[in-house]
Amino acid sequence: MTQQMIRGITLTHPWAYCIAHADKDVENRTWHPRRQGGQVGMYLAIHGGAVPGKNTGKREEARLDLAHALRLMSGAGDTDPSVYQLERGLPAAGEDEYFTPGIVAVARLAGVVQDSLSAWAVDGQYHWQLADVLTLPAPIPHRGAQGLWEVQPDALAQLRAAWKAARA
Repeated sequence: MTQQMIRGITLTHPWAYCIAHADKDVENRTWHPRRQGGQVGMYLAIHGGAVPGKNTGKREEARLDLAHALRLMSGAGDTDPSVYQLERGLPAAGEDEYFTPGIVAVARLAGVVQDSLSAWAVDGQYHWQLADVLTLPAPIPHRGAQGLWEVQPDALAQLRAAWKAARA
C-alpha cells in the first residue's frame, strides 16, 4: 500500500464504522469508481463524514441505518431495546461510538460487481468489494467530500505510517 494510489471516500454514518469494525466487505455506490479515476487494486481511505446533530433528520436517518447495521452485525432480535429505539429514529445509549468523523480505516478495492452475495450489498448498486481492511488506532482528522478525493499529504503520511506499523 505504501506506493499504491490512495483516494478518500466519505461515507455517511454508521457505514464507515461498519467497514472498520464490523467486517462490512462491500461499499454500495450508484456509480463505478472508473467514473472518477478509481481502479480495482487501489486503496481507499475510509472516511466517516460530519456527525449529524442530535435532533436532526440526518441523525434520525443515521439511527435507522445503525439499527439495520446492528441487525446485520449481530442478528439482534426484535427485543433488543437499543435496536428498537434506533428503528424508530430515537436516541439509544452508546450510539455516538458508531458516528466517528475522520479517516477510520484503509481498504483495498478488490473488485466492483453488481451481483455481490454479501449481506451488505444493496440491489441495483455497484458493489465495491473491499479487502485488506486496516482499522486505524485513532481516526485521522480530514475533510471529506463527495466522490473520490485526494488525501492531504499530512494525513497520507499518517495512513502510510499506520499501514507500515500494522504490517511490521
